[in-house]
Amino acid sequence: MKFRIKHKLFFTLLLTSGIMAIGMFVFMQWSFDRGFLNYINRQDLNKLELLAKRLTDNYVKNGNWAFIKGNHRLWQKMHVAIFETNTMDLPPISLKEANEFRPPPPRNIGIIGPRVILFDAEKHKIIGGPPHKDPNMRLHPFSDRNTIIGYLGIIPAKELSDAGDLLFVEQQMESFATMVLVMVALSLCLSFPVASHFLRPIHALTRGTRKLMAGQFKARIAVTSNDELGQLSHDFNNLAMTLEKNETARQQWVADISHELRTPLSILRGEIEALQDGIRPPTPEALQGLHGEMMHLGRLIEDLYELSMSDVGALNYKKIPVDPVGLLEGTVELFTKQFSEKELRLTVHRPKGPVLWILADPDRLQQLFTNLLENSLRYTDSPGALEVFITASKTKMVICFQDSTPGVPSTDLPKLFDRLFRVEKSRGRARGGAGLGLSICSNIVEAHQGRIEARRSPLRGLEIKIELPLTC
Repeated sequence: MKFRIKHKLFFTLLLTSGIMAIGMFVFMQWSFDRGFLNYINRQDLNKLELLAKRLTDNYVKNGNWAFIKGNHRLWQKMHVAIFETNTMDLPPISLKEANEFRPPPPRNIGIIGPRVILFDAEKHKIIGGPPHKDPNMRLHPFSDRNTIIGYLGIIPAKELSDAGDLLFVEQQMESFATMVLVMVALSLCLSFPVASHFLRPIHALTRGTRKLMAGQFKARIAVTSNDELGQLSHDFNNLAMTLEKNETARQQWVADISHELRTPLSILRGEIEALQDGIRPPTPEALQGLHGEMMHLGRLIEDLYELSMSDVGALNYKKIPVDPVGLLEGTVELFTKQFSEKELRLTVHRPKGPVLWILADPDRLQQLFTNLLENSLRYTDSPGALEVFITASKTKMVICFQDSTPGVPSTDLPKLFDRLFRVEKSRGRARGGAGLGLSICSNIVEAHQGRIEARRSPLRGLEIKIELPLTC
């Protein structure tokens, strides 16, 4: 038989409550027995004081202990008189009264009589007690006119034997047992709803998980508590939201790729069909246009490949100590002519001081700088400018690429690093980009434990800020 979590939790709560109730019953029984027995012994000590007073009165009347030595009848009558009443003022008992005494069926005599012993002032036994000395016996002296005339020894009771006491204890045990049964019954009634209450969020998580498995990424569950289950529900909702965003991005990604590939293919198809039909002659200019579209298609495919390899971690990063300032200046020199032909001023502001070193892959770092320079070259209006500022602190270096108009709307800045995203009108496909360059830059920077962000440039264009950790 397969037990569900609800049943396991129910039986666990029930078993725990039952064990606690039984343990409490055993402890209460032991504590009550011990406390009640101590109470009986304290009562015996109080009555022992009455017996000492009665013995003192008879000792003063007779002058010695001869009146009771060996007189078990008188000793028994004194016990009956003391332990059957709580009267403090008892008259002395004469020898004639002791001889005429016929004791009733004993109740307390059988309990305390054998445990009480009378000693004289020298602690010599006079009467009472068991035949053998008990190590637990306690001696209580009593005196007349500040002179000790004897001792009463009592052996503490080790168990209850009086019928009334036993009946009282039995009634208390029945009350305890009834209370334990009530507690177990309450646990039985409360365990199941408590178990069901604890498992309600788990059932909701199970249903939500099955919806995610079925592709229903809009599934959400209610967060009903602030405990661990509530946190788990909150994390589930975050997971579902992430999966929903990823699914939306995947669908958009597929649609954008299809569009980007279809456009150059359509142009190539149209141009080739025109050549085949003789509409356009195969002139060098026509072939140059076909070659340009092929190059654009090749760059797009290469960017897609590098981006996918970066996502799966397949790009091979060979990190060594690199001087990023020198690498950036060398890359800028390669673009100097292109920027000059487009009437764009290219300036690099490098920091003064010692050489800065970072742990990086020089090829990937050069690819990062190349993509950013190409991005500014492609989208910056002429005449214009691109200024590169390099600053450094003790732990990191910051490189800022600031170009001139056109700018990017503030609402589009967070999307610039999304794949295939292009700002319409100012930085669109007409300028030759596929919207993958900045996505590749973002992956390269993240692989070097850095940060990259886009914001408005002081030159009214776009600023790309890169932070890279320095090598200690």
